[in-house]
Amino acid sequence: DTIRAGGRVLCKAKALVLVHKSLKGLEIPSTMTDTKSTFSFPKFYDFPPFFTIQPVQKTRHKQLSIWVEFLRNYQKHTRSTSVEIVKAAADGGAPFGNPKIKRKLTADGIKTVLNEFCHQGYGVWADESHSICRTSWKKFEEWGTILYNWAKDNGQLGRICTLNEIRTENSSEEFHMMEPELLHAALKRMEKGGLAELYPGDTLDELGIKIVER
Repeated sequence: DTIRAGGRVLCKAKALVLVHKSLKGLEIPSTMTDTKSTFSFPKFYDFPPFFTIQPVQKTRHKQLSIWVEFLRNYQKHTRSTSVEIVKAAADGGAPFGNPKIKRKLTADGIKTVLNEFCHQGYGVWADESHSICRTSWKKFEEWGTILYNWAKDNGQLGRICTLNEIRTENSSEEFHMMEPELLHAALKRMEKGGLAELYPGDTLDELGIKIVER
């Protein structure tokens, strides 16, 4: 049996020992920036198999969990909220590639990571073909709590406004100028929990919203 590491096919027994040793107990630091405010990449970023989606389920599960946390920290640091798969795959740079070791995720690999990112509640696909993903460093449930507290503290409970008004008219709030798809995803979580009512508009920005009292 074999396992892939970049372009090489390694003996599975030896490769799995290497991969598991690198991934076992691996934790992402709570902060990944240094005093110069430049992103500090973790050690596993220089590990070639990190950029090949592993076929063994147990290893793959651990790998994707690490990818999600790594991407969340990277997006938070760079304030990035969108990934275009074709562009990211062609670029070859961070976060999906490491030019220093000449390794990068394929387009399919990036999509696999982003699917897991969405599954864990940090992202949402912006198109039906799943070529563009909107990404967040907070879970949508967390954004829902922030939105509810904003409405409660500012007398907005029970009042109807549009998605565009929420995201553009509150410059002091974390959700100011948030990607419409991300804000919509957070509001849908609130609707599911009985904390919001949504009224369709001609466009996403015109979506009507009423945040209701618990």
